[in-house]
Amino acid sequence: KEILQLVNHRNLQECQRIIEEEGVEALGQYDEKGHTPVHWAALAGATELLRYFTDCRGPVNLPSQAELAQRPIHWAAVNGHIVVVDLLLEAGVSLDVADQRGCTPLIIAAQYGHTALCYYMISKGARPQACDFEGDNALHWAAFKGHFELTCLLVYSGFNPRQADAFGQTPLHLAVLSRELLTIQFLCEQDGVQLEVEDKNGNTPLKLAKGRKYEDIIAYLEKTIAQSKSLIPKFDWSAFVFGPPGKSKGPILFFYGCLLLWGYPTYVTQIVLVSFNKLWGFHLAFLLGNSLMWYLFLKASLMDPGFLPQDSEEYYQAIRQAVYFNEWKQGKNPLNRLCHTCRLEKPLRSKHCRITNRCVAHFDHYCPYIYNDVGYRNRTYFLGFLASMCLNSIIGLYLCLDWFNVMGRSIFIGVGFLFLAVIAVITGLMTCTCLYTVAVNTTTNECLNQQKYSYLKDKRGHYHNPFDRGIRRNLLEFFHLVRPLEEGHLKRLEELIV
Repeated sequence: KEILQLVNHRNLQECQRIIEEEGVEALGQYDEKGHTPVHWAALAGATELLRYFTDCRGPVNLPSQAELAQRPIHWAAVNGHIVVVDLLLEAGVSLDVADQRGCTPLIIAAQYGHTALCYYMISKGARPQACDFEGDNALHWAAFKGHFELTCLLVYSGFNPRQADAFGQTPLHLAVLSRELLTIQFLCEQDGVQLEVEDKNGNTPLKLAKGRKYEDIIAYLEKTIAQSKSLIPKFDWSAFVFGPPGKSKGPILFFYGCLLLWGYPTYVTQIVLVSFNKLWGFHLAFLLGNSLMWYLFLKASLMDPGFLPQDSEEYYQAIRQAVYFNEWKQGKNPLNRLCHTCRLEKPLRSKHCRITNRCVAHFDHYCPYIYNDVGYRNRTYFLGFLASMCLNSIIGLYLCLDWFNVMGRSIFIGVGFLFLAVIAVITGLMTCTCLYTVAVNTTTNECLNQQKYSYLKDKRGHYHNPFDRGIRRNLLEFFHLVRPLEEGHLKRLEELIV
């Protein structure tokens, strides 16, 4: 009990004392739940303790006395501890050892979505064809748990997306159960994958989706099956008008409807007749402002926001070289910057958008009201669109106030006044936010997820923005008047600072 408590507190010195007094047999003691100290050290990722346990040749591969009889390497796989797995492999533990359900460490790592650990174990020789007692391999589990990137990586590593388990279910059946649409789309695009294959209970992927009322998946599978059977491509009017599953056109249609069906008709039939002669300057500014707003809106909405080229050679080269990568146990991961959907190596500041399903350079965010990502190429137009909409709303509010002074109260115009007020406040706040990110040379994505990006941290782990070059140069960079800093420049700057 004493050594179990010391392991939980990661007290290396006291563990050394006990092992010196009682011998390495102390590591074979079981707690009341049937687990050894090595199990708990592996689960916690206590590398110093594990290194000492292996150096003194203690028993580091004993099965648990619990129901599944898992070994410490299985517990290390639960939390994705690459260093712990590496230490256990050096101590002679088999990478393909199975628990009572037939699950190997690779399968367990796939269950928990640890992409780096899965690829590390594959590179170390883990059997990709290993299955549990129900016939499910790592790919089946990754699809069932909805781990999209891991599913992509396993398929690209040679796993068969058509393989059925003991129940006749393929990875596509299991992906439907996870309700992960991107994983389903990816599997449907693989060569030879049968969309209407039945499992042993007579269920196809579509039937499973219907039984669970997954409407977005039902719509996608029905469309894909129909296209696979049709010799002539069928045009999907519903997707064209309202958007495909997961990418609704509702917000942008709301924008169109408010302006074209209500805003402008009200302006022409009510506002213009009352105040055009008296406030012709404001009306002229309103009309010019709206023309500018529509131009900026259409540019931001329709142009390429900075989509990165897919299927790059650097991606496949990185995949091939990862097998020979020797720094996994130092915490480095050569796969971190790979996008397995677009099959490219992502440059700094880029991100894969799950809605457009593309990687975008200098990704800021996805805006449903322009039905597009905001990125490197269209960010200036988006900022101009926000600013012009705010200005137009303010002018519209003034024209409404003048209408009230002349014509008196009106519920119809009053609702329009409140709508313009809300739009003015929202677009004003968004414009100010965008101007702030421009001034400090950051993006909305980086502001919200700064803890995820190592390039936004200094050597002590504190926030540091290496792209901030002062307000003037940041503005010039935003408007494409100076080139942005590239990764090579940042490395040279870091060397000069050091």
